[in-house]
Amino acid sequence: MKKIIWMMIDLLIAAVIMLMVWLVNYKVPHKWNSAEDTKQVSIEAETQTEIPVQSKENRQSYSSDLHEKFAEHFSNQTEITDTSYRSPDLSIDISYHQYDTGKLDNSENGKHTKYGTNISYVLADIYTADIHCIQTAFAQDTYGVGYSEKLSDMSARLQSVLAVNGDSYSNNRHKDNGTIIRNGTYYRNMPSDAETCVLNLDGTMDIYPPGPIDRQVLEEKRAWQSWIFGPSLLDDQGKAKTSFLTWDYIRQSHPRTAIGYYEPGHYCLLLVDGRQSASRGMFLDEMAAVFEQLGCRAAYNLDGGHCSFMTMQDQVINHPYKPEHEVQDGIFIMERSK
Repeated sequence: MKKIIWMMIDLLIAAVIMLMVWLVNYKVPHKWNSAEDTKQVSIEAETQTEIPVQSKENRQSYSSDLHEKFAEHFSNQTEITDTSYRSPDLSIDISYHQYDTGKLDNSENGKHTKYGTNISYVLADIYTADIHCIQTAFAQDTYGVGYSEKLSDMSARLQSVLAVNGDSYSNNRHKDNGTIIRNGTYYRNMPSDAETCVLNLDGTMDIYPPGPIDRQVLEEKRAWQSWIFGPSLLDDQGKAKTSFLTWDYIRQSHPRTAIGYYEPGHYCLLLVDGRQSASRGMFLDEMAAVFEQLGCRAAYNLDGGHCSFMTMQDQVINHPYKPEHEVQDGIFIMERSK
């Protein structure tokens, strides 16, 4: 009996220690801008460094080309409806989709079959003449772990038109994992075991395999944003993948957020509701099929589950299975600063 009691005490102590470690690592706010952090990303400056912004002449040329190419999508004056936005630099159209797959979510041995076979998602079709209209932000405007904020509050603070959650860059205390570039600023450049999605200033999108990414290559391509969640959803020909570079849990049916790329200046954001009778969520192959049907060249899965939110004019426009809660970062479609 004494042995059992002492064993229970040992287990309790171990559980308390694990809880404390988890709280310190994931919940206690901790900025990642110390000298140690900057040394890890090999940045010579005191903290982060910013890549060179396009020259005014190059930006005007690039913008003029896209304005001309996508002229039918823009408007000389700002026009706003519940499902659309038009301005000289931006065009956003929101559409809602629902269908019955006939396929139950049996990803956990039938545990989720109660959710049914329906899928519901929101699609934002986006044209921009200026890549600076695609911004990112950290919760509480702080790069680190333990910081969170409601997406709708972040959107209001940044005065964005449209927003979705990002990649939860600090998940699993990814301090030493992956390349993080936000709005042209390098925060870290470390190897990753996940694919990395990079949006460049010329409007192109690249997806890099796991491992280190040569910073010189990123700088030459003028990287503007990067995300490290994944996986990628389409092959080099824009066809839906059937196998995905991620862990088993992510392969299951979940609420999802993803970004799609057609060509420079034309993108989409997809938000899939889940874990409810109206929408069970999507498997990765189902979402990949949607992006192939849309005609995207590339598509990349962002964080999902209880973090999947989309806002339009600061209002949540999808139907999450839980009330809006705080997230770690987001993607914001907004008018660029003049």
